[in-house]
Amino acid sequence: MVRLASWALLLCADAVVARPGAPSNLHRNSPGHAIPRLVHSHASPSPFFSDAAAHRSVKRFDGNKVRIENVRNEGFRHNGPAELAWAYSKYGKTLDRHANNRVSTGLVSAVNQSYDREYLSPVLLGTPGQVCWLDIDTGSGDLWLFSTDTPRFYLDGQQIYHPDKSETAHRVANASWSITYGDGSYAGGGIYRDTVSIGNITMFNATVESATAVSRSLTTDPVMSGILGLALDHPSTTYPQQQTLLQSMGPMLDMNLFAADLKYQDVGAYHFGYVNDSSYTGAMTWQPVLPRSGFWEIYLQSIHIGGDKVWRMHNWPMVADTGTTLLLLPTDLVELYWSFVPGAYMSEVYYGYVFPCNATLPAFDFGFSDRWNATIPGHYFNFEAITDTECYGGIQDSMEPFGILGDAFLKALYVVFDVENKRIGLAKKKLLA
Repeated sequence: MVRLASWALLLCADAVVARPGAPSNLHRNSPGHAIPRLVHSHASPSPFFSDAAAHRSVKRFDGNKVRIENVRNEGFRHNGPAELAWAYSKYGKTLDRHANNRVSTGLVSAVNQSYDREYLSPVLLGTPGQVCWLDIDTGSGDLWLFSTDTPRFYLDGQQIYHPDKSETAHRVANASWSITYGDGSYAGGGIYRDTVSIGNITMFNATVESATAVSRSLTTDPVMSGILGLALDHPSTTYPQQQTLLQSMGPMLDMNLFAADLKYQDVGAYHFGYVNDSSYTGAMTWQPVLPRSGFWEIYLQSIHIGGDKVWRMHNWPMVADTGTTLLLLPTDLVELYWSFVPGAYMSEVYYGYVFPCNATLPAFDFGFSDRWNATIPGHYFNFEAITDTECYGGIQDSMEPFGILGDAFLKALYVVFDVENKRIGLAKKKLLA
């Protein structure tokens, strides 16, 4: 088995992934790490959320928790092949001023975009706080976003960071971050220190990366302001090296962990500093992160496809990544899954498996050596209709022996990312659909 410790060498220490554009932008031969999914460049514009609306949505309860309720954005189309290309480029694969205040917990909403393409969370930047909609990404270590430093011709309606309007912002001298891909796409810029608030967790003097040059393919999502990376031990792409937000946040929490409660076609939540017992049912399994891995990488140890009579046992290394839309599996498992779907085939046109939209997709069962197991419903893998009769699959080939547990998988579970103990907790939860 090839573990992340070996293939992580594919990732540049000074790189952040560029978001590809239309499906024709599939070939990327420069490594990278970071951010989540892509929006089709031909998608129709969607409304963004106003600062005032976001502030009105904040509700405080239990003294030290914050809940932020928001509406969904229905106007943006997703694109399956582009999501796959985005995940490949992310993992380096091609197709061809104050002391920190201490708090105990924080709850932040994860607003579903276009039926599970991505989940955006409101984060306050600066003093007074400016609302930016960030994609919390466990597959990267950077906090970067569009700002007033970003030339206007790069932007497409995003809410941006205004360091000049923040009383606590100051630029880090002689510091930068950047990445360039083989196809010419790029992103980079300067670095600030400023106040960052997630729910009621406020971090002073946090690292904020500001984009000053961005390829057009990175700017096609008019809702997303940027990325908030929470990879376990993966460094940011800053030079000289700056502290990541996860490192800044840890000393402030009673429990150095956070949890993801993403939802199928609904608003989810992130819990910082605590495990919300009411969010899951039954026992929780704890799986250690693989040694020397800078990512949230564990073994899946048993797999079963609905309709099959056999449970397959093995140690499959998998990265839990809230910043990837699809479930990406090794080739043999992908072929096995789609063999149970009549009419499914590998499409060279759409760069992945497609299937008849009227097909009933089998469930994906998995488990561990502690005999804990769970099921991902089959309909979670119907990603999108690409024609009147054909749909794009939410399970695709990672083209490597490892897999990536993206949102298609994670939204069916309550997932705890335990920084202190370097382990992941998974638990079942009541699924509303």
